[in-house]
Amino acid sequence: MIYRQLWVSYVAPSSQPSVTTTIAQRSNHITRAIQAQGGQTGTLFLHENLLYGYLESTQSIDLNTLWGTLLGDILLNVPTVYGPKVTIALPDIYHDGVPGDGPHWRAPGYVPQKRVGSLARIKPDMYCSYVYYHFLRQEELPHGFNKYFIIGAHEFQIFSYQEQPAAMDDPKPKGSFTTNMTPNHWQELMHIHFDLWPNQPQETQEWIRLPILWEL
Repeated sequence: MIYRQLWVSYVAPSSQPSVTTTIAQRSNHITRAIQAQGGQTGTLFLHENLLYGYLESTQSIDLNTLWGTLLGDILLNVPTVYGPKVTIALPDIYHDGVPGDGPHWRAPGYVPQKRVGSLARIKPDMYCSYVYYHFLRQEELPHGFNKYFIIGAHEFQIFSYQEQPAAMDDPKPKGSFTTNMTPNHWQELMHIHFDLWPNQPQETQEWIRLPILWEL
């Protein structure tokens, strides 16, 4: 079984100038520790004072304990409904594919050429609409464009992870909905949901790409 997890962590103000160097210095240790717990694929991305992460593993991993051990000295304990934590799990609000819905999740010898983490902002009054349309598309049109694409939400910021080149299974799995209500004018519809990033070229006004600090 493959577990997929998305999360966000807050970097302590005193550690922000050195977070990139700190993670680079601990990269090998991070890799060994995660692999020892069944981690197979993972990436850390940075945006200002936030670390966004993606992890695939063969067993469920307690991310708060894991990253508290590995990076607890540079991360903030923030209040959550489950008590103070250094990691906040991001609910999955959209995935194009899930492990087990095709002949294989990762084909033998598959190696992604690029891992991409992107961040967008949703207008607060459009958040429910955004989630609704994505759930509809997810259930009607699985494996529509890239089975590794997944979106998680943190307040009104959404984080997406994908691997390139895009991968899709053939034949595609059937959707759990037999309806056909996903709008055809998808890009135009989605555009009105975004709180655009300022001072960005047109191609990154909706989604900005985040730098990678570590990957497995």
